Amino acid sequence: MTVDRMLVRCEAEPTPAVERHLTGADDDPESWLVSATGLLRASWSEGGRDCAVAAVAVLEYALDMGDRVHPQRPRWVLHLWLAERTLARRFEDHRLSDEVQHHLAAQTQGRSADDPVAVAANYLEEPPPRHFEPPRRSHPDAVRLADGLPADDLVRPCLLARLAQSAYFRLESGDATALEDAGRWADAAFTGITADHPEAAFVSRTAVHTALIRFRDRPSDVRSVRLGLRAGRSALRAVEHSRRYGTGSVDAASAHLMLSLALTAFLPFDPDEELVDEAIAQLQAFQACAPPDDNGMYAGNMPALLAVRAVLTGSPDDFRRSDELWAALQRDLPPDHPLSPHIADKRAACAKMAQMLTWLPFNAGRLLKLARPLLGPLLTGVQLPPIRMSVPPGRPGVRSPGPGPEDFAPFVGASRPASADARTDRAGPVAVWPPGPPTDAGPAQPASAADVEGLPADAAAVRSALLGAGVSDPRRLTLAVDQLHALLAEPLPDGRRGFAASILVQLLAAQFMFSEDLEDLERAVRCGDEQLALLPPTSSRYIELLCAVERHRHAYGELHQDESTVARAADALAWAVGRLPEMSASWLGCVLPYAHALAFVSWLRRDVTGTQEAVRLVELAARSLEGLPDRPEYTPELAAVREQLRPALTMVTDLVRQAHDQVIWHVKADGTGPWDPAADRVLPPGARLVNAQIALGEAVKVRDWDRATEAGAAALEALPLVVSQALHREDRQAVLRTALLGRRYPAPAGRRRTSDLPDRLAGTSLARTTCAVALAAGRTERAAALLEQGRAVLMGQDLQARSDVSDLAAAHPQAAEAFTALARRLRETEAAGAPDTGLGARRSHRADAPVGPGEAARIREQHAAAAEWQRLLTRIRGLDGFTHFLLPPSAEQMLREAKEGPVVLLNVDPLRSDALVVTAEGIELVPLGVTEGQLALTAQRFLAAVSVGADEPRARRKEASATVFGILEWLWDAIAEPVLETVGLTRPIPEGTPRAAVPRLWWSASGPLAHLPLHAAGHHRAADGRSVLDRVASSYTPSIRALRHARQAPAARGGGGPFLAIRRPTGTGGRDGASVAEVEAMARTVAGLRTVEGEDATVGRVLAELSSAATVHFACHGLSDAEDPSRSHLELADGRLGVLDVARRHLPHAQLAVLLACHTARTDRLPDEAIHLTSAFLTAGYPQVVGALWEATDLVSVRMADRLYRALRTYGGGLDVTDTARAVHGIVRELRARHPASPQVWAPYVHTGR
Repeated sequence: MTVDRMLVRCEAEPTPAVERHLTGADDDPESWLVSATGLLRASWSEGGRDCAVAAVAVLEYALDMGDRVHPQRPRWVLHLWLAERTLARRFEDHRLSDEVQHHLAAQTQGRSADDPVAVAANYLEEPPPRHFEPPRRSHPDAVRLADGLPADDLVRPCLLARLAQSAYFRLESGDATALEDAGRWADAAFTGITADHPEAAFVSRTAVHTALIRFRDRPSDVRSVRLGLRAGRSALRAVEHSRRYGTGSVDAASAHLMLSLALTAFLPFDPDEELVDEAIAQLQAFQACAPPDDNGMYAGNMPALLAVRAVLTGSPDDFRRSDELWAALQRDLPPDHPLSPHIADKRAACAKMAQMLTWLPFNAGRLLKLARPLLGPLLTGVQLPPIRMSVPPGRPGVRSPGPGPEDFAPFVGASRPASADARTDRAGPVAVWPPGPPTDAGPAQPASAADVEGLPADAAAVRSALLGAGVSDPRRLTLAVDQLHALLAEPLPDGRRGFAASILVQLLAAQFMFSEDLEDLERAVRCGDEQLALLPPTSSRYIELLCAVERHRHAYGELHQDESTVARAADALAWAVGRLPEMSASWLGCVLPYAHALAFVSWLRRDVTGTQEAVRLVELAARSLEGLPDRPEYTPELAAVREQLRPALTMVTDLVRQAHDQVIWHVKADGTGPWDPAADRVLPPGARLVNAQIALGEAVKVRDWDRATEAGAAALEALPLVVSQALHREDRQAVLRTALLGRRYPAPAGRRRTSDLPDRLAGTSLARTTCAVALAAGRTERAAALLEQGRAVLMGQDLQARSDVSDLAAAHPQAAEAFTALARRLRETEAAGAPDTGLGARRSHRADAPVGPGEAARIREQHAAAAEWQRLLTRIRGLDGFTHFLLPPSAEQMLREAKEGPVVLLNVDPLRSDALVVTAEGIELVPLGVTEGQLALTAQRFLAAVSVGADEPRARRKEASATVFGILEWLWDAIAEPVLETVGLTRPIPEGTPRAAVPRLWWSASGPLAHLPLHAAGHHRAADGRSVLDRVASSYTPSIRALRHARQAPAARGGGGPFLAIRRPTGTGGRDGASVAEVEAMARTVAGLRTVEGEDATVGRVLAELSSAATVHFACHGLSDAEDPSRSHLELADGRLGVLDVARRHLPHAQLAVLLACHTARTDRLPDEAIHLTSAFLTAGYPQVVGALWEATDLVSVRMADRLYRALRTYGGGLDVTDTARAVHGIVRELRARHPASPQVWAPYVHTGR
């Protein structure tokens, strides 16, 4: 079994522990679970994170490659869930969580709800039922699943504990029969768990809880109490084990509480002073790390324990203080509170005990004998829910009413530690920050209009762009940063310094969006700290600068999941909020980042009080924002601030409510979250995209496919706005890749960051995931439209400016004229930033790279042109009949493009894989029995096989051919045959069929399928007609939009000419190779061929010649760049002719490009974007391109060229390129007959376009 690719992508090192447990894993599916189980056990001890990641890799491999009905599949699913829990809970590594959730959701597709695989994927992710809710419908199925698991299964205890938890809720809702179920399942779960298991604390707590419930029902059941005591100690050991990895604090409070309750329940059976002291110590430990709102549980139990200790030690002080605390608790409770009678009973029991002490002061033995029956009424009832006071929550740091730990300090030891955070045992902060603002600072000076004067022009423009009024450009960002650094190097008044520094901090942080380097974000915060140190805290702009700095400090801490950094930001922001007039505009600008930071740090601490306070703050901010116009100081400037704050308020409110919801429930049962697509429309495009992506992920987790569809659609709608044409093409590609990946987390120290990059063979998948969830929702046409909307985004933008506007010109000639002129201006500004020196002249702009004055002017011109372009498109779409002008095709428009033959949209996603077959009659869904991981591994094997050269040993070449044959046969069985059956292509093309009568079909592949030759799928060794070649002529298209654009090109005139051939040596050592023969084959066929060869074939010369050529043939080397597909290129005399060099051209007379060089039709890093040389020629205007998926053999390429031009030639030395696709199809069949044992020789050649 090969999991190396997955291990590398997931950043797992091949440690000895990993290698040891992978050794036994082979092609036998039974070995996969054994290997994964060993890796998981090792990850809980010496193996660490690498073993956990390797377990994820093995289990994903099993789900991708294993039989859909394999009996082990439910256990593969359960153990994948556990592997993700191990990474998240033990190592606080959430980077693979979304991927695992996607795989779990995929197991529900095409299965009934009671299928064991679906139950395994769903049950542990469902929230437990609430009180008085009926049991989940999946409950009986989960019982059957648990009963069928072996006793030593690693996930069985988790499943049983969840069943016990569900039974407890049934019991609390009045079902008395649930008690036996809860006890049986909890006991079995506890018996099967080990202390190093990541869920040991949860399972042990469940066992304690259940034991205490049974004790409450049967006070003489000492066995249950003993079991509860063992489970309580086990829970604490599990927490201590987790703390060795820097985690476990979330479970610590409940573990301490449960052990204290178990000890308390055991006291009636063994009233021992040491047990009482231990119970008190555990309750103290609970209070030290529990949220303030749980103070009631502490206050309701400590007085009883003090009374018991008083009985055992004869301490009157314990009795007196116990009574005082009961009295304080009674005073704090409302008179009608349901706990009041219980408190009164307990207080009375304490008083009776105190009276007994006065009767028998010297007879401790008799006292214990007499007191023992009284311990029952005193110590029962401690399992009541936490005391929740009926008052509004206080501000953070203010405990709820009732006695707290300080009240008990004289009697039970030290009070709460200085730091009571729930995560104080982390390995340490990720950075050391200077102290926060001084608490004793005086009042701030009033702001002055002079503070904002003198801001450099580029800084002002970029600041406006960051506020959503333009497009962020790394080139202009660099100009602005340099200008602000120069300004701040001068002596400035405090007000001007504070304002300019706040802008500089924002711009430095914005560089992180392009560089994705966390050092840029840290640099912004450090710069702000330096400037804050230069200003007195009373200066007019100090708080404004502080808010900017702390907002980004919070972001830095959040990306690192570092509580101390976020808490540092929240504390400073709280200081600032407290110094500003409440509900003022300045207060609004500061309270929003404070609420965000407070919500996040409270989420880390599982502190519901903190998230409640954050919710209160954003609600108050919303009321304040709406009330601003009613304030006497309201001005037009304040109105502008109000509009700027609206989107920020919407976004922060969403994040705060989401944090609050997740603290209460991990995922809500109904799948609803705070995302509001209507409200999000006021946000900048980047924020809309992020919010929608988060909502998509949450909806997938709870299997809400309709909501997931709408969230994905919202993300795709925002995507083109994020990837603005104001950016350079390489920057657009970088932004697109980042946008599609979603939220990033930094890699652990010392590791390369690769796990947050798309898989090189699978690519990015926002459009594919959105299509998949729409199909899961049963919305086939919507799925097709969404897939089309989200694939080939960059190419779609390029095609907009090259579209046929004849219909617009007929109805609105002025608009068409403006469109044509502005499209030319866009192309010119894009090209001006990258002169034709090969490969578009440069890579994506680094935010810290210098920008010269000339380029600064070009940048401004490009931004102006892009803004005008968007305004023009909006105006045209407002005209009658042009509502959908240049938008992705609707389902109805797709059907029109399928009149010449079916178009097959292949969608491959971890959730599911499908073919959407578009015909003139409709769109039909063909579910495919393949997985994305399976296809990625297959593509890897295939590309390795076709790369075996002719100089390799014969046995190696024979083995490679067998691999290629096998994969082509598998592609037929799994994909091609079901598709062809759907469109009625069930029989081979009859012999003698005229070429023009051969049926046609277009493939539009995504993800790893973009690397596989669908046109060549089939059982070629059988020669029985079961192949695509034998049934249809195949073409490819990056998208239906690209196909529509290709069909808009004018029909060929003048016999396909003028003709152009570009020749460079293709052999080794500078030898000619096949290039001379290819050009000679073309020259023998066409008249007037212009040839550019040798040292004359420079980039500039070739680009100039292309402008007048209708048919061009490239006989030179071509290479695909795996890391950056836009740098794929053809080798010319003075450099490289890159994808962008070609794509920027507008060639309205082009007809056919022939690129028989190496892999000119393949992309790696962004397969959904179809960035390769073939697509570049399509974009430039060539409606048809003949290319190769991998390196072609010289002799075969010569034969292909010769046969192609002979098939297309017309009388008089011209070419009729109308039927190029069918000609290529016929030639490939001839090559197959000539080389029947070598499919890698004849299969690479493809036709793309109309």
